[in-house]
Amino acid sequence: MPLLRAAGNGDVATVEKLLKAGAKVDGGTISAKNQEASLLVTPLFAAAVDGQAAVIAVLLKAGAKINRTTTDGLTPLYAAANGGHRAAVSVLVGAGAKIDIVTDHQHTPLFVAAQRGHEAVLAVLIKAGADVNRTTDDGCSPVFMAAQHDHRAVLAMLMKAGADINQAEDSGCTPLFIAAQQNHTTVLATLLKAGADVNQAKDDGYTPLFIAAALGHEAVLVALLEAGAQMTASDDGCTPLTAATNGGHTSVVAVLRRWAIGIRY
Repeated sequence: MPLLRAAGNGDVATVEKLLKAGAKVDGGTISAKNQEASLLVTPLFAAAVDGQAAVIAVLLKAGAKINRTTTDGLTPLYAAANGGHRAAVSVLVGAGAKIDIVTDHQHTPLFVAAQRGHEAVLAVLIKAGADVNRTTDDGCSPVFMAAQHDHRAVLAMLMKAGADINQAEDSGCTPLFIAAQQNHTTVLATLLKAGADVNQAKDDGYTPLFIAAALGHEAVLVALLEAGAQMTASDDGCTPLTAATNGGHTSVVAVLRRWAIGIRY
């Protein structure tokens, strides 16, 4: 426990002193309340959580297991990426940490960096060759998370690295669909410009245009129409016009009616 605390606090001198006195470099466990098993948190993991890059270097030199996981599959690299600690991530990557190792839910360090919007960390991982298309156990991709959370710079970085912008999660929801649903107009425009499939529907037949109409997102709706979105019905027979009408979105209804007769303004 003294080594764990010193590592988490970034106390390099104490870490070195404890190691010299015989402290186990990978020793220590933490039992969290209401958990049946301990988390198996090592000093290296504790240092990674708080971004203590200098301590990480000392522990690795002393032989710390760089890829040892907690009971739910979290590695030191994942912890550093999750916290947005670029320096810590760089040290771990440089020391040979497995870049695409996954948690119990198939989350990679790159995935969590994209989810949190940690651009600097993402840049390190992409440069190191991390898989930009690795999905979680429910099919979510890093691009999907960037679109959902309106992380515009992250999205641009992933696209530049060759990420699939049409990769859908298990229900068929695409990054474009979630951008339309969340009313993220800039992300939506970026995806459309990059050639995202404007008519790719979810498993229930709902398209990005349908959800924009149902929620009254007029600017998104117009952008989708201009990109070639079709006013097709969902699996239950409901059209975007019906959805907008049912939602009381009068301006959206007006746009759809004008568009249906060829008026583009």
